[in-house]
Formats: sequence, C-alpha cells, structure tokens
Amino acid sequence: MKLPTKLTLGLLATLLAANLATATEYSPKMNSNKSAMDSGGMGMMSGDMKMDPVAASTKHLSELNAKLNLTQAQQPAWQTFSRQVNEQAKKMAAMRDEMKSGTQSMPKTAPEHMAKMADMMKDRAQGMATMSDAIKVFYATLTPDQQTTLDKMHMSHMARMQ
Repeated sequence: MKLPTKLTLGLLATLLAANLATATEYSPKMNSNKSAMDSGGMGMMSGDMKMDPVAASTKHLSELNAKLNLTQAQQPAWQTFSRQVNEQAKKMAAMRDEMKSGTQSMPKTAPEHMAKMADMMKDRAQGMATMSDAIKVFYATLTPDQQTTLDKMHMSHMARMQ
C-alpha cells in the first residue's frame, strides 16, 4: 500500500474510533414522547435551571437588584442589562419548549445529529457572547463594592448550575 493511502486509512480509522468513543448508546427514551431534556440529554441542568428559564432569570435579577442597591444613575444600564437577560431567557425557554414538545424531529443519522448539535451550540455561543457584552457594559457602571457583590452572586449562580 502506498504511504498516502495508509495515512488516509489511518486518519479515517482514528476519526471513526473518536466518533465511536464519544457516541452514546441509542436509547428508545430519546425517540419517545419524552424530550432529550427529560431523558438526560440536558442532564447538566440542576436547581434553578430545571425551572422555567424566564422565571429563573426573573428571580435571579430580582435578587441581584436588591443586593446591588443601584443608584438612579445606574438604572439605565441595569434596564439594558436585565432586558438582555430576559431576552436570552425567552430564547432558552423557546428552545426547551420546542425540544419538549417533540415538534423537532430527531435526526436519523449520526452526521445529521452532530450537525444539529453544532447548530444548537453555535446559537448558544452567540447568546453567551451577547450576554458577555451586556454584562461588561453594566459592570463598568458599578462601584467596586457592587462589582464584588455581582462577582460573588454570579459565581454562586454558576456553581448551582453544575
């Protein structure tokens, strides 16, 4: 066998092995009326994340607003930030509802499934980038003490998600 052919076959074998190593066994649960979230597809979600994303964000924003003791001058930045948080929560709720409703057909092949997951990850990454920009603008309006409070609350919130 020629060297380029051996390299190609080796690369294909490696890719196949990596794909098989990261694949999960097919579960009938994933193709039933239960959603991927109910059958473990979104198993990393716990605590507040299992509740409605809009309700969770409203609760979180309310707690944050109370602890920050924002001044009148900080209110416009707060309104912009909280509006962005709520928009992202609504997008998450819509995605969750679509997954739960079963209106979204499950891909039939591994490549279709991987492409669908990649698209969903791109959407979430774009949402996270938007939130990153929004929190930077809001954070810049805070006093050092308020920044410390926000940092602690954010880290506590992130820890609950794990």
